[in-house]
Amino acid sequence: MAVLIAEPDEVDARRMVEGLNSEGFICEWVKTGPEALARASACEALVAEIALPGLPGMDLVRRLRESGITTPLIFVTTLCTPEHRVRGLEAGADDYLCKPFTMPELAARLRALIRRSRMPSRLRRVGVADLVWEPDLRRVHRGERRLGLTPKEYTLLALLLERPGQVVSRDEMALALWGGENQRPDLRSPNALDAQIRRLRAKVDGPLDHPLLHTQRGRGLVIEAR
Repeated sequence: MAVLIAEPDEVDARRMVEGLNSEGFICEWVKTGPEALARASACEALVAEIALPGLPGMDLVRRLRESGITTPLIFVTTLCTPEHRVRGLEAGADDYLCKPFTMPELAARLRALIRRSRMPSRLRRVGVADLVWEPDLRRVHRGERRLGLTPKEYTLLALLLERPGQVVSRDEMALALWGGENQRPDLRSPNALDAQIRRLRAKVDGPLDHPLLHTQRGRGLVIEAR
C-alpha cells in the first residue's frame, strides 16, 4: 500500500514514515503542496498537513478533486477547530485526524480508506433495506429522501455502513468522530456521543415504522433491517 506523506515538519514526517512502514505501508515523503499535487496520482492514499508551503492543504485537495484525482486523502494536522474540520471535509478530504495521534489509529484509518477506494465502481453502493449509501458521492438516501448529514453524522453512519449487521462499540464510534481530540474534557462525557447518535437516528429513522439503527445495551450500535 503506497502512501504519500505531505508534511513540512521533518520530525513528524519521519515518525509517520517509520511508523507506517512498520505497519506494512510503503511511504514517500514530500514537504510542499506542489510536490504533493504532482505525486498524488501515483499513490493509494495521501496523508497531508493543512499548513503546507507552496499550496495549502485545503487548496491541494480542491485542486485534486477538480482535476478528477480521487486518491483518498486524510488531513493529519494541528489545525483542529470545528471550522477547520468542516472546511477540510467539504473541500474533498476523506478523513481528518488531529495531532497528537497514535500510529495504530492512523494506520487503521488509511487501511479503511484504501479498502473502500479499491472497491469496483459497480459495488460502490451499500444498501440496508431502503437506505442507500454512495461513498464516492458522499451521498445517502432513505427511500426517495436524501439525508442532509453533518460531517460527524456522515462519519458515524459510514462507520456503521461499513459493517452492516455488526455491532460497533462506543469506543470505536468516539475514536472515529474525535480521534485524539476525545481527550478534551468536554468530549469525555458519554453525553457527547449519545447526542450524535440521537441526531443521526432522527435523520435516518425519524418517524418511520422500520428503524435501522439499533442500540445493543452495553455493547454499542448496529445498523440492520429487522
